Amino acid sequence: MDKTKNKTAIVVGGGIAGASICYALSKQNIKTFLLESETSPAKHASGNPIGVVYPFLTKHKTAESEFSYLAYLYFLKLWESLELRNFVPHANGIHFLLDSDSAYDRYSHSLTSHQIPKSVAELGKEPYSFTDVLYFPSGKALSPIALTNELIRLANPVTYYTNKLLSWERDKTNEFVHCHTENLNITANYLFLTQGFQFANDPNLQWIPMKQVRGQIVQIPASIFQNQTSILYGDYLTAEIAGERVLGASYDEFHLEKEPREKETIDLWEGLQKKMPNLRENWDHVSVSSFGTRVSYRTQTQDRHPVVGKLPNVSLLDTSIKYQNLFRKNAKTFQIPYYESVGILNGLGSRGLTHALFAAEILVNQVLNQPTQMPNQKTEIPESIIRSLKPDRFLLRMWKRDQLT
Repeated sequence: MDKTKNKTAIVVGGGIAGASICYALSKQNIKTFLLESETSPAKHASGNPIGVVYPFLTKHKTAESEFSYLAYLYFLKLWESLELRNFVPHANGIHFLLDSDSAYDRYSHSLTSHQIPKSVAELGKEPYSFTDVLYFPSGKALSPIALTNELIRLANPVTYYTNKLLSWERDKTNEFVHCHTENLNITANYLFLTQGFQFANDPNLQWIPMKQVRGQIVQIPASIFQNQTSILYGDYLTAEIAGERVLGASYDEFHLEKEPREKETIDLWEGLQKKMPNLRENWDHVSVSSFGTRVSYRTQTQDRHPVVGKLPNVSLLDTSIKYQNLFRKNAKTFQIPYYESVGILNGLGSRGLTHALFAAEILVNQVLNQPTQMPNQKTEIPESIIRSLKPDRFLLRMWKRDQLT
C-alpha cells in the first residue's frame, strides 16, 4: 500500500531550500503547495547572481564534513541525471587556495580521511598565483536563481507568491496541518518550513539559536579578469557567467542595513589584489565604486550547521527531567516529542547551494518515515550525520545546561 497516495504538503519559502524540498516531494508523487512571501522565488540569498558549489572539508572526518561531502556528491549526481547543465548557466572548476602551512595540512589530509578520489578533488597549483590549491574540477559557479527556478519547474508545485506565513497549527486528529497567510488559508498532510530568517516570527521555532547574517557582494564585468575557474581564498572571485563575475563576500551579523557599504566593496577589491596580484597587469584606474553591489541575507545557526529534521514540539517537553538525574538509579529518560508531520530545513548559511538538495532528500524521507541512502550507494546515511543535523541538538544542549523551563 502506498502510504503517500493522495497526500499533500505545504512548503514555506521559495529559495533554494524550499525548491529542493519541492523536488524531493515530487519524487514521492506528493501534491505540493509552495508559499513564498515575495513576488517570485529566489529573492534573498538565492537571488545572488552567482554562487559557488563545493564541499566543506575538515582534516579528519567529522559528521559535518561527511555530510557536506555527501551533499556535494548528491548535487553532482542530480546535476547529471537532471541534465541541469542545459538549463542552469554555470562554469566548472574551483581552485581553493591553500596559502598557509595549516591550510595545506588540513586539506591534504582531508583527501585521505574522506577517501576522496582525484576525479572529485586533487592537490594542484592555481595558474595565476602558482599557490597550492585543492582543485574541484566539477565544482561550480552557477546562477542560484536559475537553479531554484529549474527545480521548481521540475517539481511543479502549486505556487502562492506574495503570501507570507502568519501561523500554523495541526488539527485535533494530527492528520492535517492548517496554514494561515496574509491572503489565504490552506491545509495539507505535511508542512515543511524553510522560510529563512522569518523563523523569528514563528513561536514554534524561537528556541532554535539562528540569526540573520548580512552579506555583500560585488558584481564585476567579465572583462576585468581572465580567470576561467572560480578562486576561493577566504573571499572568492567567480568564473564568468553571462558576462559577469562576482567578488564576495562580506558578512555581518550585527549591522544589517539593506544599503550597500562602499568601504566593503573597496576592502573586497583590495583584498583580492593583495591575495592574487597576477590576476591583472594594472590594478590602477579601475573605478571600484562603479561596480554593482548586492546585499543579501542568510540564516545561520549557532554552530553553523544546518537544521534538518522533524520539528520538536517544545510545548509537550517534560522539563521536570533533569540532566543531573540521568545517572541515578531509576531516573526517567529525557524524551523529545515531535510534530510528526512537520519538518524544518533552515540555517544553510553560505553553503545552501551545496547542501540544500541532499538536506531536502533527508528531511522528506524522515517525515515520511523512509530510509535515505547515501549517494551512489545502497547503504543508509550514518546515524551520526542525521543526529548532527536534527534541531534536537539544541534542545539537548539546553537540557544539559538546565536552561529548559
